[in-house]
Amino acid sequence: MTDSATRTSDAETEAEAKKPIKEIPVVQDQGIFQHDTGDVYDGFFEAKKKDRTVKMHGPGVYTTAEGDSYTGNWDADRLGGGEEVTISFADTSKYEGYFKDWCYHGPGNYSYPDASVLQCDFVENSPTGNLTLTDPNGHTWMGRAEQGYGWVEPVNHFYEMLEKTRDSGRIKRRHKNKGNAQETPQL
Repeated sequence: MTDSATRTSDAETEAEAKKPIKEIPVVQDQGIFQHDTGDVYDGFFEAKKKDRTVKMHGPGVYTTAEGDSYTGNWDADRLGGGEEVTISFADTSKYEGYFKDWCYHGPGNYSYPDASVLQCDFVENSPTGNLTLTDPNGHTWMGRAEQGYGWVEPVNHFYEMLEKTRDSGRIKRRHKNKGNAQETPQL
């Protein structure tokens, strides 16, 4: 290698080292955005001036035109990222728990429109492992779910006292015969 070639490469290296690294301007702020579809986002966002993109980034609420709302931390337009979120649907059902890759993932509670509440672990939107279902009457049912199927049984001290005979479903009426009350099963 010649001396002049060495000098040229040294000069190029020095010039590259002296160039300031150009920063991409990024604005982080809070605001309300209404989309053409009627959906609304209220929360923090990140805007990059170079490619003119705006993404939901930080705590915020995204509400669809249909009335569903997604509340939690956003990271580049993705909800949750393994953190707890609240998703409320227009039919009054609600999910509170962990959310990952647009799926219920981890421990969570799903409230149904009839006020039943399912508590369990979810994997890709499916209940797994031990389940606890509280029905609208306040009765608790416990069970287990495997491979997308679940089995629940009541957990209630009154359950054990229920009649377990085939006549238990019949209506019993009292008839008076000469002053003695007598029960007669009716179909």
